[in-house]
Amino acid sequence: MHCNICGGSVFVDMAKRPAVRCAQCGSLERTRMAALHIDRLNLDPGAHILHFAPERGLAAKLHAIGGENYRAVDIDPERYADAGVAVAAFDLCRDGFSLKAGSFDLILHHHVLEHIACNYTVVLVQLARALTDTGVMLFSVPIVGDDYWEEITRPETVDPARFGLHGHRRHFGRRFIADTLGMIFHIDPVFDATRAFPEAVLREANIPQHLWSGFSGTSIFAVRRADLRI
Repeated sequence: MHCNICGGSVFVDMAKRPAVRCAQCGSLERTRMAALHIDRLNLDPGAHILHFAPERGLAAKLHAIGGENYRAVDIDPERYADAGVAVAAFDLCRDGFSLKAGSFDLILHHHVLEHIACNYTVVLVQLARALTDTGVMLFSVPIVGDDYWEEITRPETVDPARFGLHGHRRHFGRRFIADTLGMIFHIDPVFDATRAFPEAVLREANIPQHLWSGFSGTSIFAVRRADLRI
């Protein structure tokens, strides 16, 4: 097994997930799954890329593709001092209105939507409209259990060392994917990574088999502007 982002072959434990974090670039299962999708896109050099909450390994990979057209952003840029790229301030609840339509070939955000303290549907629509005709948005959210809940004004209690004031505002559950994200985009109601990637590729990228099917925090949603239902 090798990390498909940096080539590292050593993986360390994370909480209750054994040997999932790449010791070299810090990638997780969802980051490596996203990298598989990025490779399939075969982006042209100089592609316009918008990357929220930039993961260190992916940031290096995407900056190498986009060059000066790669933008890394977050509501709290200081949290990404070790990202290896310059990270600019961007508030999805306020700054999304300024995004120019049809301007990005790729937009990425992984485990971001659960933190934003505003209407996430509007945010996703703004991002989708900022894609070019052939552009793709790759994103993932934590999906644990079946139920959905949302509380914009009072986030759940979280470890301030991890998220500070930007705690979880919503929880995406498996039973409600069709009634939440599926109301915004045309998406497959069943997640099966083997439809897109051979099993050998998933194993080599150290993506555990139990994450290949069924929605989870590793599931990558790949949508285009044409997939908008609203």
